[in-house]
Amino acid sequence: MSFLNIAQQIIFDRLTGNLGSGVSLFDTAPYLPEGAPSTSFPYVVMGNDTGVPFDTDDQVGAEITVTLHFWSRAEGFNQVKTIMQAAYDRLNRASLSKTGYSVLDCLHEFSEAMDDPDGVTKHGIQRYRLTIQKVT
Repeated sequence: MSFLNIAQQIIFDRLTGNLGSGVSLFDTAPYLPEGAPSTSFPYVVMGNDTGVPFDTDDQVGAEITVTLHFWSRAEGFNQVKTIMQAAYDRLNRASLSKTGYSVLDCLHEFSEAMDDPDGVTKHGIQRYRLTIQKVT
């Protein structure tokens, strides 16, 4: 299994059910047709990720960056920022694990909250860097 898959599983395990009442977590954005009701929100999507190996003669590992996208249609930024804080509290410097792998660190790299071009939706972005090593 690739380190990208491992990182995704770790984050899904850590965040599922821990982002607040009614907040769904997806690995791809759900289809929302034009004019979709605001009841489809809020939700979080695991977006792009990158992996850089750090293999040595006796260790196999990688640094993985994972981007999370937060979507809300509540008035103002409070809801999207509250969900972002919940993710931060669950991930940054957390003790994370996956059978067969050691997560050496999970660091928050940045957060941003902005208005979506539709003028209604709020969009938050966070990126985390996970350092993962295969246990041999």
